[in-house]
Amino acid sequence: MAIKLKPEPAWAKYITEDNLPTADLKLLSEIIGLEATKKLMINLPGFKLSIHAHCNQPYKKQYIIDNYLEYAGYNRLAKECDTTTRYVYKVVKEHVEGNKGKKS
Repeated sequence: MAIKLKPEPAWAKYITEDNLPTADLKLLSEIIGLEATKKLMINLPGFKLSIHAHCNQPYKKQYIIDNYLEYAGYNRLAKECDTTTRYVYKVVKEHVEGNKGKKS
């Protein structure tokens, strides 16, 4: 979905990191920067954004699958993915079992 961005209005120059109206906007500004936060405020007022707690799981899972052979132990891989060693073992087991019977 592409939207046409509105040009920054003259009053937007008064938006600063110090006077953002909510803690969420202040956090967003810290993460993506003030200019990007202002663009969101100007173009999407009233828009509710939710980032699911597990939205990164498919990417972590693929990273584990792509890298598990390079690691002597799974602790470092678990740390890199901010997950548990048990989860790493589970992903690897599912991957290996899923590939049994598949010819290379």
